[in-house]
Amino acid sequence: MVYFERLVYLLSRWCNRIAQGALVAMMLMLGGNIVLRFIGAPILGVYDWTGLIGTILIALSLAYCGIQRGHIRVEFIVMFFPQRVQAAIDSITGILSLGLFVLAAWQSVVLGNEMWQKGDVSMTVQTPFHPFVYTIAFGCVLLCLVILVDTIKSLAKVIRG
Repeated sequence: MVYFERLVYLLSRWCNRIAQGALVAMMLMLGGNIVLRFIGAPILGVYDWTGLIGTILIALSLAYCGIQRGHIRVEFIVMFFPQRVQAAIDSITGILSLGLFVLAAWQSVVLGNEMWQKGDVSMTVQTPFHPFVYTIAFGCVLLCLVILVDTIKSLAKVIRG
């Protein structure tokens, strides 16, 4: 279990680094476009590229955000319960979250396949959408692995007492 957890956390950190690179690329592109507009030569398809790079940014940072406990959690009432009850609630929440993100990953793959078959592309630069939808699916799967690790830890606390 320790090796699996390390692997998931390492992969999450690597994906987060890629997401950070996507953020830098987006900032440089937008800043460059502002400068080039003054010259009269804006970058073609900035709107398309901003959205596409934004999907990479969000999808690949999901798991690391889960590791850092950066997602929304309401703990106001739960923090007054005993540790074992808190772990049980975390386990139930983890199982429900796991189901939700497995569903999101699956439907992202289905949507990506449909877009690939239809040949859906962006309006301006004609970039295919399906690789970006598959990236969303990958990000959801990686988040599922993070949630799985946390849920197993919570279940262990419930069982140990």
